[in-house]
Amino acid sequence: MKSLLCVLLLIGVCIAMPCPFTRTLRLKQPPMEGSDVSVLQNLLIRSPYVGHLTATGQYDASTAEAVKRFNAGNRISESEIFDEHSANELLSKHLLDGYKDNGKIPAGFKYKVHVPVYRNRSIETKGTLYDDKMRVMHTFIARTHGQDNADGSDENMMCDSGNTPTGLMTFDLNSPEPDPVSYGPYPVNRAVQGLDGNARFLISNIRDGILLHTGEWPNWNTMMPMPNSHGCIHAHPQDIHTIWQILVNQLNVTVHQNTYGKLPYPYTPQGILSVDTIN
Repeated sequence: MKSLLCVLLLIGVCIAMPCPFTRTLRLKQPPMEGSDVSVLQNLLIRSPYVGHLTATGQYDASTAEAVKRFNAGNRISESEIFDEHSANELLSKHLLDGYKDNGKIPAGFKYKVHVPVYRNRSIETKGTLYDDKMRVMHTFIARTHGQDNADGSDENMMCDSGNTPTGLMTFDLNSPEPDPVSYGPYPVNRAVQGLDGNARFLISNIRDGILLHTGEWPNWNTMMPMPNSHGCIHAHPQDIHTIWQILVNQLNVTVHQNTYGKLPYPYTPQGILSVDTIN
């Protein structure tokens, strides 16, 4: 088995790479490109060892130089190659975006949902629905825990099925999903476009389908923690029903026909979602 792993590593299949990274990144011609490179660039910018870097989605000479400075500054190596050691260090130090909700709603939006989260996403928190004057309309229990890795740790927010991303993003009310067991029978709220924090580069360029919804979860009751999602915000059925009714009947929000993740999003988002880390 060890021989097989060594062979795999020699041909560039980085089985030890932490999600969302799946391969060693290095300078090549043509340049390596993809969402993993975009995540790398956006996180590298947060390092004190890296100066200005433009997130292009291509592993170009500037990115290679930034990786070299990051590796050297963190005493990993003197290399410009981004490997599993670099990836683990980068996620450990720069996964969190430092985004904090400012207690305001941008002009032109009819509602805002604020969900503070703990670093330990197993802890459920309290979300709040506000109107356009930042008056509290409803509070609800929220779960933002994504899927787990094979070792039992949670997938981080950069992963396809990881924790709900933090940051500020536009939000919109869509008609129900076709699977009530997984999504509930009520209209869902969809994150449309990231504006700040990790959401700025993740939504919807890298991660799509981040919803606020419930489910008809088998063998679940309201005294139990909600199931983990694939990145969505889960809430109790009665709360999702109440949010829908408030949005439509009190805040004049339209239920747009569900796009099922189709891009570009065809409607003007009516709301704002803010997710920030509180510890």
